[in-house]
Amino acid sequence: MAAGKNSPIVKALTIAERKTSGEIRVHLSRRLIEKDPLGRGLALFDEYKMTQTANRNAVLIYVNLRCQRFAIIADEGIHRAVGQMYWEELAVNLKEDLLSTYFENAISLTIFTLGVTLQKYFPVDV
Repeated sequence: MAAGKNSPIVKALTIAERKTSGEIRVHLSRRLIEKDPLGRGLALFDEYKMTQTANRNAVLIYVNLRCQRFAIIADEGIHRAVGQMYWEELAVNLKEDLLSTYFENAISLTIFTLGVTLQKYFPVDV
C-alpha cells in the first residue's frame, strides 16, 4: 500500500470528507485469526470515539486483509438517513470489488460512495 498522502485510500478520504460534516475512517488489519470482523469493527468504532460527531454521522470501514473479511459500521444519524438496505448494498459492492480489484481501489470506491451519500444528507456547514 502506498504510504501517507500518496495512498489512494487517503486521497479518497480527503476528497470524500471535504464536502460533508460526516467522518469516514478506515482500519486495515492483518490479524491471523479474525472470527468476528463486525465485533472488532464495533470495538474500534467505540475506541475511536466515532459516536461523538455532532450529527452521529460517522462510518468505519474495517477490513482484515489476511482473512479477506470486513465490516462497515455506521453511527445512528447516517444509518437513520439511508436505511439498512443502503448498507447491505454497499457491503455487496465492497465484497465484489475486493474480489475483482486491488483492495486499495475497492476501499477507495466505497469511500467515494460514502462521501456522496454523506454530502447529500450531511453537507458541510458553511
